[in-house]
Amino acid sequence: MPKALVSSRSFANIVSVGEEMLTAAGFEVRRIGPEERPLDAANMEAIVTRENPDVIISGAEPVTSGVLAASKTLRMVMKHGVGVDNIDLDAATSLGIAVANAPGTNTEAVADWVIGAMLSLLRGICAASNSTRAGKWERFVGRELGAMTAGVIGTGRIGAEVTKRLSGFGTKVLAYDVIPNDELMSRYGVRYVSLDEVLAASDLVTLHVPLTEQTKKMIGAAELSRMKETAYLINAARGELVDEEALYESLETGRIAGAALDVYSAEPPLASPLIKLDNVLATPHIAAYTYEAMECMDRMCAETILAIFAGKLSPNLLNPAVLGDSS
Repeated sequence: MPKALVSSRSFANIVSVGEEMLTAAGFEVRRIGPEERPLDAANMEAIVTRENPDVIISGAEPVTSGVLAASKTLRMVMKHGVGVDNIDLDAATSLGIAVANAPGTNTEAVADWVIGAMLSLLRGICAASNSTRAGKWERFVGRELGAMTAGVIGTGRIGAEVTKRLSGFGTKVLAYDVIPNDELMSRYGVRYVSLDEVLAASDLVTLHVPLTEQTKKMIGAAELSRMKETAYLINAARGELVDEEALYESLETGRIAGAALDVYSAEPPLASPLIKLDNVLATPHIAAYTYEAMECMDRMCAETILAIFAGKLSPNLLNPAVLGDSS
């Protein structure tokens, strides 16, 4: 009986369809419990050595070369999500281990969160709610999203959906991406400009790029200094895209008006001073967490695992060479 080791916090935790599909196909599903967390590389390696799984269903925890080599039977790592910056893809490929992700499954959910965060920041909704609960009756004067200019950095699946939603409000959108999206330009009037212009001209700047060596800390002190003092930064992509020390200084001194953060360089961000600032809307990496997204993601994960174990190629397989396909 093949074993699936679930290190993801969310797989089969919110909906059951993925686990049911694997169990019906003869897999033993073993979940790493809360008592064994947090999952750093050493802890993951020890657990994988002990469990010797055939497949790991991972979340954001490190899947290093040591983790990959720790199981003698490991055939696949399935990311319960999209970004695979936590998985050593080169090491997996050299070991003949398939790696796949679940693209497109959380696009709508994350785009919705971004719009909600923008509205919350502009209208001071969280502050107004806290004030009312405290027995006060204050008037919070906000701004309208349709009167703003939004800067979308990265116009892949999620960035494009955020842009489409912004069009419904009448928001002017400036975009930055190495590959412009023709539909966004022709249908929604998006204008692609330099990163500097996006930062300087936008009232809201939202990040939607993958974490790579090139994008790590792409928003630092210099970039934050180019933003308007009345501007907001929104990050639901990866915490490491932002220099958090520089962001804290910019927020604490009023260099920018505020930020909405769903991701952090260390999670949970217990030691981060960012979450203590009144002008930060902080959520615990939940942008992708809707029942609809989780059902879609769990189902894709299970379908992909079953396909790979049947020797079939799957379009979301990231290293098809391990199945003898070099295309």
